[in-house]
This record gives sequence, structure tokens and C-alpha cells, in this order.
Amino acid sequence: MFPQTKFHRPPVRAEHVERSLLLDAIARSAARVVVVSAPAGFGKSTLLAQWAGRAPDGDRVAWVSVDCDDEGARLWLAVLTALQPIVGDALAPALDAAEAPDADLRAGVLITLLDALAETEAPITLVLDDLHLALDDPGTRESVDWFLARLPRAHSVMIATRRDPGLDALGRMRGHGEALDVRADDLRFDPDETGRFLRDALGLAIEPDEVAALERRTEGWPAALYLAALRLRLGDAPEDVVEQLRASDEDLIGDLTDEVLRSSPEHERRFILETSVLDRFNADLCVRLLGDVPATREAFTSLTRSSLLLSPLDRSRTWFRCHHLLRDVLRNRLQATDPQRARELHVRAGGWFETEGGEGELVEAMHHYLAARDWDLAAELLTCHSIRFVQSGALGGRAREWLAQFPAEVVGADARLCYVSALLAALDGDRERRDGWLATGEAAGWTGPMPDGTASYELAAQCLEAMICFDDLGGAVAAARQALAVLPRGAPVRAAVEALTSWHLHLLGDDADAERLAHQALAEQVHLPSAGLPLVSYLPRAVLGLAALRRGDLPEARAMVGTAVAERDGGPLRASPHTLPVTYARARLLTMADRPAEAVLACRAGVDLARGWRDSSLMVPPVLLELARAHAALDESDAARAAADEAHERLVGARDAGALPGAVGAVVRSDPRARGRRTPVTAAEPARSSHPDELSVRELEVLAALAGQGSLRQVADDLFISRNTIKTHTRALYAKLGVASREEAVQRGRDLGLLTGADADAPLIAREDPR
Repeated sequence: MFPQTKFHRPPVRAEHVERSLLLDAIARSAARVVVVSAPAGFGKSTLLAQWAGRAPDGDRVAWVSVDCDDEGARLWLAVLTALQPIVGDALAPALDAAEAPDADLRAGVLITLLDALAETEAPITLVLDDLHLALDDPGTRESVDWFLARLPRAHSVMIATRRDPGLDALGRMRGHGEALDVRADDLRFDPDETGRFLRDALGLAIEPDEVAALERRTEGWPAALYLAALRLRLGDAPEDVVEQLRASDEDLIGDLTDEVLRSSPEHERRFILETSVLDRFNADLCVRLLGDVPATREAFTSLTRSSLLLSPLDRSRTWFRCHHLLRDVLRNRLQATDPQRARELHVRAGGWFETEGGEGELVEAMHHYLAARDWDLAAELLTCHSIRFVQSGALGGRAREWLAQFPAEVVGADARLCYVSALLAALDGDRERRDGWLATGEAAGWTGPMPDGTASYELAAQCLEAMICFDDLGGAVAAARQALAVLPRGAPVRAAVEALTSWHLHLLGDDADAERLAHQALAEQVHLPSAGLPLVSYLPRAVLGLAALRRGDLPEARAMVGTAVAERDGGPLRASPHTLPVTYARARLLTMADRPAEAVLACRAGVDLARGWRDSSLMVPPVLLELARAHAALDESDAARAAADEAHERLVGARDAGALPGAVGAVVRSDPRARGRRTPVTAAEPARSSHPDELSVRELEVLAALAGQGSLRQVADDLFISRNTIKTHTRALYAKLGVASREEAVQRGRDLGLLTGADADAPLIAREDPR
């Protein structure tokens, strides 16, 4: 999620003036929080980098360069990433919580972080550079304030910000002498520092009175002196440079920018102007942006070697950035004077980052395409990687943010974006919005394959219906069979369809097909780019483990479930409710291995993870079912009944919940105190027997159809389902009724009162064995 440069402090360069007085003042203060607040260009980051370089134990300084999108959980994920090499595994639970959807910052992240710091005796300093970029978000501001108010005394925080944070905790700490403020007036160069900067650091031959004049005109603003020094290096007389300065910060930077560009060689001027669209760049990116011509490489080499305007972002001096003051002025100017060229540069930059293929690079590619307002390229990229994006933990939230930046009329007219909208709606558990977006996409029209290689929009929509079952397992499996019949090997969506369909088949009680598709999904994973899809790494293995448990093969189950747990814990979704099948498989294994108390703990953790989550793939009820079984194994009847009731409530009204209702009912009936009590039904109709909750509405329809005289194929046609689907339903039906044939199923249905009227009296002519 983060480039490593985010956690590296800026290098202290030879031309930097050591701020000895400020550094000594910080050291004497013994403050637990130091806030360096000043406008841009006052050397805040440089001061903190110098302090970190002076620190007696520099390895215990954690540096985070805050970006504008570091809000909420993302900010704390960056903080935890920076601190983990120092604090160690104690931060693992907080990292998991920070990566979870709708992370609970206080309970899941901050308390764990504070506890870990409290257990760490050796002092740690956390540096938050450019924190102002995150504090506009109220939730982030509140979390930072809460954290600082409870910071353990052994540790300290140093903050660089362009404006006063205005945090309540800082006010209280100032009153107790625990906070130190370093402001713009403290950061201004005095005449002595200005002279040392110009003469000693930069080697300029300049007289004391000229130094004093520059210091007065700039009022000691380091950035203005920085740019003025470039003019002096280019040969301008000090008095001329002084005349070019302006009192206003904006005028100052604007005028100096004009002079720098006018006086620079043409190839360097073009390079600085046009690379201003980039937040960071290396040689290859500049060549892609400006062309592989000698002038580009010469400008890159000369500017990165000696320019005061470009700073390295890593120790190997591969990545650089332009001084942000100049970059912002030039970027705005380029957009205002030549918007077409700015758009072209953004598109080229996006293309370069996209070809790099990493998640961080794809994020930057999308940033450039959206900045160029090239909706077609942005839609192509988003749709091409949609499954990968939403399956990549915290990056899934980015997909929603990107989609929100498209104009509404563009989204509604683009079948690709309608598909992405439907995918996100499905993951939210919103069937109505999913179906609405799919219908809108169909109306928008799309010819040819989708960006991810799926042969058509219709096939992509069918895959989505297969992956997200909501409460209709049979319908999802039917859609999957049709989709898999035409999906090519190596298509990213194929592995996802196979993995999720194996789960749906397991819930239907069809272990043979579930195992077959689980193995196919794992085989498909090797064809996927990079590390593949996290879901395909753990879900098929969980299904294979569950199938092994049904066969009574405990060694195989242990191997599969153990690998599934490892894949889940090592991936970006380890704290996501979408991993509940792994929780279920592990708990089932524990219960069958006579370790029900551990199974209860595992299930409780899974249920807590899913609180408030709209379950779109029947992942929560199995965990509740296993919780009930584990409690029953411990002779905790009340707890078992409560878990079963909660599972039942989630299944009420389900179109086709497979074998789940029957399994839940079996747990309830195993409770001696439940005998004679009537269990509610899952179907909308009133109960006709003592245990009608074992059958779903669809299974009752299938049973009634089986009582007729038609063949199994005719039964499928009458119910508007495929022959494969009718076989799946009849297998589940036989399992629930405890029968082995069509005749036995119909007779059992009559005995239980599930068949009434014409259905109950009709003679049975079975022309086809559904097995």
C-alpha cells in the first residue's frame, strides 16, 4: 500500500544549514510532543531530519511522510507500518484492524497501539511530516487528538504541519510543559544563518551587506532564499535578485519561477515545467513523458545532480521530486496556459505507471488518468483490475473513491463503469442496486470483450451473479455453470467464480462438485498475474478442508485448513469478513477434534468481525451454526440455542440456503429441552410438519414437482432451472429427508405433511434417477 520512501526521512544535504539553536532548544525542552508549524518552505522537514540525525538511537525514530489521502485508518496503517520494525509483533492485531473494512479506530487500532507502546520501555519517537494534509477529516483529527492525549510518557511525537493542528490534547500538554511549539518566526534564517547558507553551504561569493539585504527582503524565509540562490548561481547580481523579490509569498514564488525558467537552458526549462505534473519521477518515467531524446536525459542528469530544486526520495537516488513550491506553481500554470499539453502529459504518465503493474503504480496511473479527465482510459483501467482492486484489502476503498470522480452521466452511459458499480453494490450486500446497475450497463451497450478479457458484458454480468449468491445458492451455481462453460483459462474472473462456486456447492451439500471446482480454482491461480487474488488463495482450501471433514479424513482436513488459515493471515484480507469460510472450517475442525472450547472462541471472533456487515454470500450463518454445535458439545444448551436462533434469523425467507436450514434445525432438535417445541420455518408458508425448517422454499417446490409424473428434465423445465441445478437440489433434498431415491423422498414428504392436495395423492412415475 505504501512506497518505502514514505518512511524515509529526507536526506540532510551538504547545503543545508544546521539549525543548532533550534535543535538544542528541542533537546533541552524534554517535550513529549514537538509541533513544528509554519507555511510551506520554512524547512520544517529539514529541521526534523536534522534532529533525527542527531538522535542518539536513530533506529528508534519512526518517520511517516503524510499524504493528502492519509485519512482515517489509512493514516494509522502508515503509522503502524513505520513503527512495526521497532515495536515488533505486538502491533499485528492493530495492523489487522486498520486494514479491515469500516475499521474501528479507537477499539481496534489505537488502544492496541497504545498498549504496545506502553509495554516498550526504550524511548521511541514518531515523526509525522506534513500532518496538516490529514487533519481536514474530522474523524482523523479526533483520532490523532485521542492518541496524543494518551501517549505513554516514555515516547514522543514530532509533528510538522503548515498550520496549527488545533488539537485539545496539545493545549493541555502545553499547560503542563509537555509540548513545545516551533513556529515560523523560529524557523526564519537569521543574518548569520543566511550568510552561512549562501557563502559556506553554496559557495557563493557574496558580501555581508548583500547577505543582509537578501535576508531582509526574504524575511529569512528559507524557500525564498533557496530560489534566490539559484538565481545567484545562474550569475545574476545580488542586487538584481533582491529587486525581484516580492513581499507576498505567492508573488515571490511566481516571480522567481518566471526568472528561473527564463534563465535556464531550453531543455531544462521544458523539463522542469512539464515534469511538474508528476509527484515523483525517475529517468525512465521522464523519457516516457518527454521523449527519449538527448535533451531529456541531459536535463535529468544535470538537474538531479546539482539543482537546488530537485530532491532525492531514496538513498540510491533513483526517484526524485521537484521542490513542491515550484512544482505547484508550474503545474497550475501549465494547466491554465496549455490544458491540452497538461492532459497529454498526464495520460503519458498514467500509461507508464500502468505498465509497471504494481498496486502502487496502478494507483498513480488512475490518479493521472482522472487528472486528465480521460474517462475512457480511467474506465478501462478500473474495469480491467476491478476484481483485483476490490480483493486487495484497503485498496478496495480506493475503487469507490475513483468511481465517485467520474461524472454521473459518464458512469450511466458506460457499460464498464456500470459493471464496476454493480460489483461494488454486490459486495455491499445490495441486490437491488446490483441488478439496477447491471440493467443500466446492458442498456448502455457494449460490443466485444470487457477490459479484463471477459468475452462480453453479458458474460461479465453472469460471472458477477455467480460470485455473489446473496440468498440463492442454486441460482448462483446455475449462473456459474453457464459462465465457466465459456470462460477461458487464465481469466482473472474465472478463478474467482470457481472459488466462490465451490463454497456455494459446499453449502448445497454437493461436496463432489465443490471439491472439483476448488481444485480448479487453485490451479487457475498459477495463471494469474502477480500474486493472484487473495480470495482464491484461502477459500478453495477451506472448502477442501470442510469436504475432508465430511469424509472423516482428519489429517487431510488439518492440512487444508492449516494452509487456508496461513493464506488468510498472510494476505490483505486477513481482517475482512470475506474470510469467514476459513473461520468456519477451522472451527469445524476444532469441534470434530474434541476441542469445542477453542471452536467457540474462533466463531465468536468471526461473528464479531461481521457485526454490521451485509453478508452477500451466506458466510455468517455457517459460523453461527458451528458456534451452536460447539456450545452443544460443551453441554451449553442455552448458548447453543441462541446461536442457532441467530443463524435461523439470517436464513428466514432465503430463496435457496441449501443445507443450512436443515443443519440449524438439527442442532435445535438435538437439545432435549427443545423436544416437542415447534421450530419456525424458513419458507414464507406456514409449517405443515414438526420439522419443516429443513427445506427451503425452492426445495419444497422441487419435492412437489418430483411427486408428479414428469421426468427430471421436465421438472427442471417446469421450474425454469437447468438440469444440473435440479440435480443439486435433489441431492440436498435427499440428504435432508434421509432418503436415497425419488420414491422415498415423495413418501417421506407425504408422511411429514409437506405434500398436500393433488401433490399428496398423485401417483409417482419416476422416469429418471436424479443421482
